[in-house]
Amino acid sequence: MAAQMVASKVKRQALWIACLLLLLAATAWGWLYWQQRQIAQLQFLLQLEETQRTTVVTGPEYDKLRQRIRKEMAESGIDYALFLEDLENGNQFAIEPDKNFQAASAIKVPLVLFLYALALDKRLDLDETMTLTSSDLAPSSGGLWSYLPGRQYTLRQLAKHVIEDSDNTAANMLMRRVGRSNFYLFLRLAGARTVPAGPGKGNVTCARDMALYLKGIWVFRQLNPGFGEEIFQYLLHSKIDNRIPAGVPDDIKVANKIGSQIGFFHDAAIVLLPNRPYVLAILCHHPSETEANAAIARISRIIYEFQQSQPKAAQVIFSGVSVTDGREKKDI
Repeated sequence: MAAQMVASKVKRQALWIACLLLLLAATAWGWLYWQQRQIAQLQFLLQLEETQRTTVVTGPEYDKLRQRIRKEMAESGIDYALFLEDLENGNQFAIEPDKNFQAASAIKVPLVLFLYALALDKRLDLDETMTLTSSDLAPSSGGLWSYLPGRQYTLRQLAKHVIEDSDNTAANMLMRRVGRSNFYLFLRLAGARTVPAGPGKGNVTCARDMALYLKGIWVFRQLNPGFGEEIFQYLLHSKIDNRIPAGVPDDIKVANKIGSQIGFFHDAAIVLLPNRPYVLAILCHHPSETEANAAIARISRIIYEFQQSQPKAAQVIFSGVSVTDGREKKDI
């Protein structure tokens, strides 16, 4: 009898534990679903999705562009990828657009995009202050890592440091504020093909995604000129201009963000060519930063000359519908 009572008690306890675990799992799933819905409904993401509903066309001129770039890079020994989007007509061109590269600081662009998307929907205030902690400190070209913990910065100030100075400490503070898992979810919902796995697990990106993030800034300027222009100005005042900007004339404005770490050198930019603005992302893997920088500048020059030579767009793009001039459709 005693044994039966003990067995019955054990069964009840096991059933209670199973029910508790099921309840916890359901609660966790419900919270994750709610979190995803909250981020998915951001105005910025909804607007960005609308801009992606276009039919893209290319033609023989893009084949010639591809041949010219490959000829230019044939003997460089550089592993590279690029993605171009004409912001006037939506045409896209790419070489190895989905190849993964170490992202380095290029990933800071969507971090600031996410911050401003949250601010646009009043999920946070850009004038909110954060206090620097010892866990935030990380050496970089920016200067925040040299300060003692305890200093305070607004989110807007941190965003400026992240883009203009590529400050790792400021990036760590923003990541702490928005949440790393939320940030990665934002990337997925934005349409990124490659999402980092986390610190030390592969901070990767691809040319297609970097072009998407820069296009996102262009979209943000249309959605909310005030916030969008702030991010755009950060990029215009970024400190490094020896990559994509080096390939265009000095009188053409270039809003860009680089990424650099050992063996990986990238740049992604909005080039304000009059009447033919475009987004360009170039990612390189090579031991020499000097050679990679020069290669990016050469590709940038070729792209600029191509864009400048293009006639007035004969394509009218509506949401989800494209009326073209009969050129061939291609997947890239």
